[in-house]
Amino acid sequence: MPINFDQSLSAIVGVALDATTMRHQAIAHNIANVNTPGYQAMGVSFEGSLAQARAEVQAGRPLTPSMLADLQPRMETADSGAVSLEMEIAHLSENTLQHQTLLKMLSRHYANLRTAITDGKS
Repeated sequence: MPINFDQSLSAIVGVALDATTMRHQAIAHNIANVNTPGYQAMGVSFEGSLAQARAEVQAGRPLTPSMLADLQPRMETADSGAVSLEMEIAHLSENTLQHQTLLKMLSRHYANLRTAITDGKS
């Protein structure tokens, strides 16, 4: 069964927030282990599955709960080799900006829903 626009927006932004939260955890883990010999950096896999779901929707397939289930972010070992503190700080800044943007999107979406429900009355 297809999901309506309001449900899909909330669900996708929610999953994207999960991904940014998980990415924050991976970055913190990487920073904590920056001087650990043999440590392999952690990362989060999410954007690829999001792009695949977007392509399916653009091809005319409806967004379904099973598509959303496939969008779950996954923690994985990165192929980057040694951990660079400077790069991890840059990743942290980028991820923080993404997280804040998603929160603002969700907040505005709920504000619009609240306006629609209350018929514009506070």
